[in-house]
Amino acid sequence: MKINDYLSADERKRLLTAFLLVLGFIFIAAFFGFTIVPGLRYQAHTLPDAPIQAVQGETGWLDPTDYPAMAREVIPPIDPATVMTPNAALMTRGKALYAQNCATCHGPEGKGDGAAGKGLNPKPRNFTENAAWKNGTHLESIYKTLDEGIKGSSMVSYNYLSKRDRMALAHVVQSLGAFDHGANDPKAMAALEKLFASAGEVIPNRIPVRRAVTVLCQEYEASRHQAPASTIR
Repeated sequence: MKINDYLSADERKRLLTAFLLVLGFIFIAAFFGFTIVPGLRYQAHTLPDAPIQAVQGETGWLDPTDYPAMAREVIPPIDPATVMTPNAALMTRGKALYAQNCATCHGPEGKGDGAAGKGLNPKPRNFTENAAWKNGTHLESIYKTLDEGIKGSSMVSYNYLSKRDRMALAHVVQSLGAFDHGANDPKAMAALEKLFASAGEVIPNRIPVRRAVTVLCQEYEASRHQAPASTIR
């Protein structure tokens, strides 16, 4: 005897639908049991013993959320003469910023050979070569890259740095290449000078995401060990 002898076409469709629903529930339960639950258990087990630690200034382009923590700062307008051409103080500041934010991807000498940049696609820019710069090698072009980032790459915006710091970093990046960078665009440079001279800026409080997560986890763990409040009846 066949099942067709006992069930009509509509009944067979309903039976097949019910069977598929049961299989779907079994698959979801298996996925949850073998994937989600173990992950939650692992997270719950490791969280108290291995708190997340924020790393400052070592990820740069790889993770822009890991910039160093900064307190709010009000910066007055800048005298363009102090930033438009490199000077000792500006270059010292720029080199420190480069080591903190750029060297992990672009390498200490700007050759694009930093350890953190090996797996990136496209690869980090080689600042020592005059080839394939997205925005160009002029000073105003490098500043634009730092200000806006480059879409489709790991180069993010560094607009959380002050204008002076971005210009210091631009001078250092340009200094890494011994080739002729060409003449700067007078109109673009004039616009930068006007921006620096006319507009102060407010640098807001900033905390890296991973440090914020660390603080939240610590506060959560502390709250778990507090005695529950008594119930008023």
